Amino acid sequence: MKKKIFKYRLVYYLAVITSLLLFIISAFSVFEIFNDFNLFKTLFIAISLVINSFAFVNLVEKYDKAILFLNLSLFLSIIVLGYPLLFGFLNGYNILENFTFKFLIILILNLLIVNVFKVKKYAGANEIENIGKHQD
Repeated sequence: MKKKIFKYRLVYYLAVITSLLLFIISAFSVFEIFNDFNLFKTLFIAISLVINSFAFVNLVEKYDKAILFLNLSLFLSIIVLGYPLLFGFLNGYNILENFTFKFLIILILNLLIVNVFKVKKYAGANEIENIGKHQD
């Protein structure tokens, strides 16, 4: 029996691709530690790497907490990308043509799509309750 965590297969593939992309970005950001060591940046990279790896593994294995870790991963990425853009906007820079702004909008849309099309309650087969019942 296949377990569904999203209503549509396309949304599942979108979530897996996004999770993999965020995991790769956080894995390559480990190299950024060696350029300029900062304790806050090191802590943030370690936390994002752990959350992104949990999100990817849980999505691939279709565990119950997959959407929770994906939401944490997307929220963390949105906060990190939005913080400098907000200060750039407040200082008068044009952020609409910036690649980071476009990537931020894609992440926000992805967060909305994932949460709209998730399966609310998983009605899986409970083997203990189904003993002796005939199912076709």
